Amino acid sequence: MNPNSLIEEIVAAARGCWGILSGNRLEANRLDGSLAGISTSAIAVLIAFGAQAMLRLPLPADVIAPMPLLVLLHLLAVNVAGFYGVYLFLRMKGNLGDFGSYITAHNWSNLFFLIVALPLAIVLPGLIGSLIITIATAVFYFRAANFLLDIRGPDLILMIGAQLLAMLACIIVLMFLGSIVPGLGFRIIG
Repeated sequence: MNPNSLIEEIVAAARGCWGILSGNRLEANRLDGSLAGISTSAIAVLIAFGAQAMLRLPLPADVIAPMPLLVLLHLLAVNVAGFYGVYLFLRMKGNLGDFGSYITAHNWSNLFFLIVALPLAIVLPGLIGSLIITIATAVFYFRAANFLLDIRGPDLILMIGAQLLAMLACIIVLMFLGSIVPGLGFRIIG
């Protein structure tokens, strides 16, 4: 599926992400898993991660973040590492499923969840808004794996493990680089 305009692609992505979240496989098929669709979704994830980097989300008192551009690069690197972990798992399993649509769905969902999370954080007291977004994100993640990659049950646990290991490896590399070059990464003081 190749929408004719950016607006049509945004609408199709929103409907596809909503289809995944609500359990509607027909709507989930609206996601464009082609190279063009992945490229456009990369712009969406850049916007979402850029906003997160600029907002300077809360960190523990003993952690100092690098400048926002480096935070953005860290978020992107960890995101790409997670996709690579999923890719390696799927390749070992021998079936990539609709990996392009999976990437597209997750990239767009970062933007859509951010758009929903910001007002929720303002309107709902305490951690209620965060809890709602966390539950919705988990439902989205499990359904995206099921709908787009045909992964469920024990394979889902293995896929999550592969993704988390790849992300953790990336974080360790980034922390190591940050310790070698001051200001490049997150610093722990104390």
